[in-house]
Amino acid sequence: MGSNLKFAIEASVFWPPADRVVASGYKESIDASQVYELVSKVEGVDGVELYLPYDLEKAEDLLPELQARKLEVSAVGIGNFAAARFQRGGVTSDDPAVRKESFELGARAVQAAKKLGSKMVVFWPAHDGYDYYFQTDYLKKHDLLRGALRDLAQVDPEINIGIEYKPREPRTHQLVPNAAKALRLAESTGCANVGVIMDIGHSLLAMENPAEEAALLIREKRLFHLHNNDNYGDWDYDMIPGSVHFWEQLEFYWTLVKTGYSGWMNFDICPFREESVEACTLSIRHAKKLLELAGRLDPAVMADIALRDDAMAAQRYIWDQLFR
Repeated sequence: MGSNLKFAIEASVFWPPADRVVASGYKESIDASQVYELVSKVEGVDGVELYLPYDLEKAEDLLPELQARKLEVSAVGIGNFAAARFQRGGVTSDDPAVRKESFELGARAVQAAKKLGSKMVVFWPAHDGYDYYFQTDYLKKHDLLRGALRDLAQVDPEINIGIEYKPREPRTHQLVPNAAKALRLAESTGCANVGVIMDIGHSLLAMENPAEEAALLIREKRLFHLHNNDNYGDWDYDMIPGSVHFWEQLEFYWTLVKTGYSGWMNFDICPFREESVEACTLSIRHAKKLLELAGRLDPAVMADIALRDDAMAAQRYIWDQLFR
């Protein structure tokens, strides 16, 4: 038993973070080369997650930068969210030209992932949703979404397409708000290379137990990729993992250990006021510590506790293992 995780940092962590109060950003802008240099300074990092077109235009031009810093590419994301023309949806927009552009951007992300040696494309349907009741045709939107995913999966069947679900923001209602809908959508495409990306912060926003959802997705062989961060359950604050939901994180890591899950964990955090390299280093440090703590739990003892559905035994045993 055990989990074999590799750790990546999202390049956007080093973009100048902004919000509605400080729209200009809390930090100074830096160029791409400086971003990769900062990522390489994060202790324990194995790779970087990139978004097209924001982090790269031509994948082949980026390889020397990454190879010089010994950074792999964990995934390439489809960046169809930070432009006003996508505000009413990407692949589900009512404008055929926007749908076409969004899909072509996805196809380019697939090709870029291939060139950069990654097997993963991140599909976050950010603006594919609605804000008001009676605003949209739900069946039409879901049909467009499923069709786009199916077509994207066929661009290169060797590249996985991961659906990153989220209940809200930037729309009040996103079309893929939870793990169950993401799994159903992935399976409905009929493509084995379409699966789910779990963002732990999004899972918490959806009022899920991340460990339970991870277990179900792993059983169905549809958990393709992980994003980790934390929040208070009311907004996607993208905080350092484990800083709020320690116990949920621990059980989540225990699930990864118990199932032998292997793959990439990307830290999608937003250190508005914190020093970014230190925040990323702490994120990986927390992950390794949680994996170590999860590894202290005896599978036979845990299985017996679960068989008896004994919450008090679980509390006694886990606290004894962690605080001995």
